[in-house]
Amino acid sequence: MSDAVEGLQYGHLPKRSGYAWFTVHAIVIVVAATYLPHLGDEIATITGLGRTFVGSIFIALATSLPEIVVSRAALNMGAVDLAVGNILGSNLFNIAILAIDDVAFRQGPILASIAPSHVITALAAMAMTAIITIALTYRSENRVFLFSWESIGVVLVCALTSLVLYSRR
Repeated sequence: MSDAVEGLQYGHLPKRSGYAWFTVHAIVIVVAATYLPHLGDEIATITGLGRTFVGSIFIALATSLPEIVVSRAALNMGAVDLAVGNILGSNLFNIAILAIDDVAFRQGPILASIAPSHVITALAAMAMTAIITIALTYRSENRVFLFSWESIGVVLVCALTSLVLYSRR
């Protein structure tokens, strides 16, 4: 019964209006996404934080905001699988984008042209993925204060990675 009510919630809005607003917002996102690397480069230059640090922390955070919002909304609805699937699916898609970028990059293999410090970021991503994979397999119910061990592990890996990238700037 709640599905029927949710289906009628936006029934008064015309589809044409929804498509128009979707298109407008998609264009805004594409324009902002095109400008974001230039902004990140300026931040790295002005602050002296380094491109790898700014890209791995600030740009990654900015581009992950949609996943954060969608996952939070899914959790509010009680759709835990949707929230986790959103984040893991986004990670898979981002890795696939590297393959597409490699085809478009004409100076040779794209991974041969990046700074060696990205190995740190890649290792951190693999470690966090491993923690989540183990947590999905193990399914522990134990918590430390309010947090599960996998959440603490992911936060620690992220913090350690940030410190290492900052020190290498």
